[in-house]
Amino acid sequence: MKLKLLIPALLLSCTSIQSYAQSSPNGDAKVNCTTSTVSTPYYYGWASCSSRGRSLSSYIPRSATQWVTLTERHRDGNNYVTYQCSGYLPAVGNDQRTVENCQYTPRAVIRQHYIQESYDSRTDTTYYQAGIAVAAFEYSDRDGHITQVEKWVNGVSVTDHHIDVYEPTHVRLRVTDNHGHVTDTSKTITPSPEQICMRGGMLIICDGPI
Repeated sequence: MKLKLLIPALLLSCTSIQSYAQSSPNGDAKVNCTTSTVSTPYYYGWASCSSRGRSLSSYIPRSATQWVTLTERHRDGNNYVTYQCSGYLPAVGNDQRTVENCQYTPRAVIRQHYIQESYDSRTDTTYYQAGIAVAAFEYSDRDGHITQVEKWVNGVSVTDHHIDVYEPTHVRLRVTDNHGHVTDTSKTITPSPEQICMRGGMLIICDGPI
């Protein structure tokens, strides 16, 4: 069997995008971003306390809580005794960081698939049907939900989740989320007139007998 590489440009068409306040062709882009400053306190200083008549003290450079546990071990004859108590940190500091809050445009993707015909385990090759491709619609919204989905095939409105394509076909998908953001994407799906194979993670055209 003779095999030749299938040039991606011949197999998949370019994607044209109509942008609605987003920079990503498939959506899921940040919009309406705002920033705010968040202050987080921390505590430090000398902490001291008493445990069973013994005074404990330690300098704590940083703690998330104002009360800390001090622990010391001291030898008492042949044994070690552990002294432990809670001390108070007198000083307070603040960490400030800037937080970005954004909305996201909905995600809209048109994927091109092929219909599997057979599989050859000897060569780890998957064979797909010639002359047909499948256009699949995918959409989601990370910070809300989709409120409207519109699909067109060669300018005609459809409701299918996927369509079978037998000739070069222009497919368009437009989705709207609950914030009113819109992602509009389109693609020309072109099935291969020759049989397509997948081997080693690469799409190839199978030329000749199996």
